[in-house]
Amino acid sequence: MPAMAKPFAESKRRAPSRLKVVGLGMALGAVWGVVMWGIFVLAGRPAAGDVLAYLVLSTAMIGGGVAGVFGATDVKRRGERIAPRFRRRRK
Repeated sequence: MPAMAKPFAESKRRAPSRLKVVGLGMALGAVWGVVMWGIFVLAGRPAAGDVLAYLVLSTAMIGGGVAGVFGATDVKRRGERIAPRFRRRRK
């Protein structure tokens, strides 16, 4: 029987910061926006700066959201809480 990998909690590696994961997703999304803009320019579309800004910002937001969702899924798998705890008053 093959040896099972240790769970993340028992590993000596630390989990990456959630902000770093979302920031990396936003950076990759922004790079993809620049690539899309380049493809549009090569295809004959106008090379206006507002189109570049729109593509970079929108794909960066999408990349950050996707990274946040996948990061939250990984956190949930390790047993951490995703949502903050709120105190509720007892009536």
